[in-house]
Amino acid sequence: MTRGVRRVVGLSGAGVLALAVAFGLGMRWSSDHGSDVALPPDDATPGQVAQAYLDAVNADDERVLRAVTTPGMFDGVRDTWLKRSLYGLGSRSRYGHPTITDVLTGEDAVAGTDLDPDQAATVVVSFDPETSDPTLGEGSLTWGILLERADASSRWLVYDQGEG
Repeated sequence: MTRGVRRVVGLSGAGVLALAVAFGLGMRWSSDHGSDVALPPDDATPGQVAQAYLDAVNADDERVLRAVTTPGMFDGVRDTWLKRSLYGLGSRSRYGHPTITDVLTGEDAVAGTDLDPDQAATVVVSFDPETSDPTLGEGSLTWGILLERADASSRWLVYDQGEG
């Protein structure tokens, strides 16, 4: 009798574990693929790409984020902004109430860099950080989202962001 009880409990434990794994994978799948963030068209403006980037970060949508960023930028954002526990402080970061305030192109977008003015843009965005990251401080911030493209017929991609 004891062996029969152990076997049932063992199967129940395995069943619970299988359900927990399935639930976790389901949550991960919906996080990456269930958001309402639309991919911008290939001919999207820098402002449209920056908006998709902001929306993807806020929705935790790695699919869209990967499509609108350079590989290095994607890795950096995934490993910081999308982490569930940024700096071990218990929450991920979001752009609270992001508002695009300006789009700089040409010489204005590349001042102080060696980038081609025809292939770079800066989208200025104001937001209230929703984060436990102490480096962002409190209150509203204004950042630049920096975009580049290979040539005039290529898609714009976010390659950096930040103050200054």
